[in-house]
Amino acid sequence: MKSLWWIWIVGLVLLGCGGGGGGGGVTSVQLTGLVENITNGGAPSPAASVQVGSTSVNTGTDGSFTITAPPGTDFVLVVYTPSGGSPLTFRFDFTPATEDKDLGRLIVGPQQVTVTGAIKNQSDSSAISGATVTMGGVRAITAGNGVYSLLNVAYDPSAATTFLNLEGRAGKAGFFPRIFYPDATPIGGVASVSDVFLQPDSGTAPPGTPYNLEGLVNPSPDGVGAVVELRQGATVIRRMTTGSDRRYAFWVTPGNYMVIATKGTLTSGLVPVTLSSPADTVRRDVTLN
Repeated sequence: MKSLWWIWIVGLVLLGCGGGGGGGGVTSVQLTGLVENITNGGAPSPAASVQVGSTSVNTGTDGSFTITAPPGTDFVLVVYTPSGGSPLTFRFDFTPATEDKDLGRLIVGPQQVTVTGAIKNQSDSSAISGATVTMGGVRAITAGNGVYSLLNVAYDPSAATTFLNLEGRAGKAGFFPRIFYPDATPIGGVASVSDVFLQPDSGTAPPGTPYNLEGLVNPSPDGVGAVVELRQGATVIRRMTTGSDRRYAFWVTPGNYMVIATKGTLTSGLVPVTLSSPADTVRRDVTLN
C-alpha cells in the first residue's frame, strides 16, 4: 500500500514538471533589421555593432543583422564609429518582442541630435498624450502636453538634405497616422518640428497624407466642385469636395467601400472599391453622367 502511495506522489511531480517541457514557453526571439548610414544611405563602414545585453553582432556588408534576444526585449544599442571619430551609441526602442521581430531601418551617423515637437488633435488643436512618434528608427511617446523628444537621431551636417528627408511617423489608437519631416536642420543640437496634427478616425472629414484611396472625377470641367462620398452600406465614412484638379483622396482602414460623386443632377453612381491591407494604395476614377 505504501509503495502505491509513493508511485502516486512521483506521478504528480512528473505532471507538475510538464513532462520535462517546462510549459513550452518561448525562450528567445530573433531580432532583424537594417542599419544605414545617414551620410550616403548605405551600410555603415566599418561595420556597426548591434547589442542586446551581453550579446552583440556586427552588421553585414549590406547593413543587415540578426541577433538573438530574450522575450520582452524592447531596445537594441547600435555602436557606430564614424570615419576619424569616436564611437557613438544609438538606442532604438520598440514594443516588447514576444516573437521574432523585424526592426526595420535603423539610421546612424557621425552626429546625434534631438528632434522635438508636439502632436495635436486636428479637430480642436488639443494636445494628444500617449502618441507614438518615430524617426530614423528612434521612438518616443508624447507627454501629457503632447510634446515629444526623439533623442540621438542621426545627423550629418555635410548631408543636411538627407536629414530633412528623414521620415517621421506619428500615431495613436483612435487617430489616423501621419507622416512628417524635419522643418529645418538642427540649431545647437536640436531640430524643432512644427506641430503635427492627427485626424480622429471618426467623422467624415478626410485626414491628411498619407492617402491610400484616390482618384479623379471625370469629365472636365464637370468634375470640379463635385461632392465625393465614401460609403459602407448606407453610412458615409468620408466626404469631400473636389477642387480645380478634380481630385479626391482619402485615408481609410482596409475594407469594402463604395465611392459616389455628385454635382447637381449629375452622379457617378456607386463605384465599389476594396482595400485588402494597410499597405494598399488604390486609384479609382469615377465619371459623372
